[in-house]
Amino acid sequence: MVRPTSSLVGARDFTVTGDGLPLAENIVWTEQASPRVLRTTQIRSPVSSSHQTVQLSRPGSAAVWKADERHILWPASTGTNNLVTDPGSGATEFDAIVLPLDAAFETRLDAARRFWRALNGRRSGPVYGALPKQTKTRHTLNLRAYDARSAGATYREIAEALLSRESIAPRDWRDHHLRHKVRAILRRVDRLVAGGYRDLLFYPHSRSRKSDR
Repeated sequence: MVRPTSSLVGARDFTVTGDGLPLAENIVWTEQASPRVLRTTQIRSPVSSSHQTVQLSRPGSAAVWKADERHILWPASTGTNNLVTDPGSGATEFDAIVLPLDAAFETRLDAARRFWRALNGRRSGPVYGALPKQTKTRHTLNLRAYDARSAGATYREIAEALLSRESIAPRDWRDHHLRHKVRAILRRVDRLVAGGYRDLLFYPHSRSRKSDR
């Protein structure tokens, strides 16, 4: 049974059953959810002597699922590539990637580059648009604060555990500067949980036109 995940809108883990959590390597993203999903196609004739035709059956461990479209998880030493193609064509091969000229073009181009390098046994190199270390640290703090609140911790306890090197006396908490910081962190967490986490998929592109995605 194909079971959509409730926490990842626009993605599915085709191996999850019951209350199991999805594994990153099993998640199949849609084009609308992630600009790193590559749409495959076929062109009429080769454009050069080095033009490659890729057989879907080439990698023995590639996973293929057919829903409204054919989704392909193509494994590589540097990570799994997410591909999508039209199942109505009946094609078992492709020789080109579609790159829409939108705000996420550079991310799509980087995903195509990494896939091409994987096909040819080359190192992928640095990822375009990778989150800066400082941003990753901030989001780790966000998640820890969210988990603490969900576990029933008070704002003062969250501040003591995550932001302070020493305990905070109850009498000092009302006017403590970390009280406002904890509240700001949790407001940011609420926005992320409500759907803002999807912005990270498009980083460093702007999602000002959210209605289009």
